[in-house]
Amino acid sequence: MKFETEIKNDTLIVRVQNTTFDIRGVKAFKRDIFMAIAESDFKNIMINMENVRMVDSTGLGGLLFAKRQATIKKGDCYLVKPQQKIRSLIKISKLEDVFTIVDSEADVVKD
Repeated sequence: MKFETEIKNDTLIVRVQNTTFDIRGVKAFKRDIFMAIAESDFKNIMINMENVRMVDSTGLGGLLFAKRQATIKKGDCYLVKPQQKIRSLIKISKLEDVFTIVDSEADVVKD
């Protein structure tokens, strides 16, 4: 799975480049979040899911991992522009109160 990370202000931004967020990439996703935690100080985690078309149960687990890491730092976990299909999966999984869903990165991070 391909993604890029950037830290702006107090937020780790993860931009997922693949169309699927599944078992093939979640291990690398978690590893990169751990590395970012070790190297930088941030409070929030924002995951840009604009390009993602499918999330499986392992992908949901990866998103919950990010949420836990943000909560440990007394921050929040934001999902940017998830597709309607993914929003439905989050709702069916009763996770709509766990994540803050936003329309753009600018809704969270101001330059």
